[in-house]
Amino acid sequence: MTEQELIEEGFERVDVLTEESGDKNDYYYYSLKLNSDFVLISDESDEIVNSQWQVYCYEIDVTIKDIEDVQVLIGLFSKWSKY
Repeated sequence: MTEQELIEEGFERVDVLTEESGDKNDYYYYSLKLNSDFVLISDESDEIVNSQWQVYCYEIDVTIKDIEDVQVLIGLFSKWSKY
């Protein structure tokens, strides 16, 4: 999936400065809170190869590579929040 697709799905950019991380360069990643217990986190910008991003849901130990799967997951959490 692309960075633009993450933005279009409502992911928020999180900037990490070298002063915070201790790394040689600043970087950023994207985050989307699905509910109070589940968050999707993207790769870090300095790890991206061929402009292809992935997201992780550490709470259920899953890696998602396709934006369609992200959209389904967002839809499910949106539906479940209405109950």
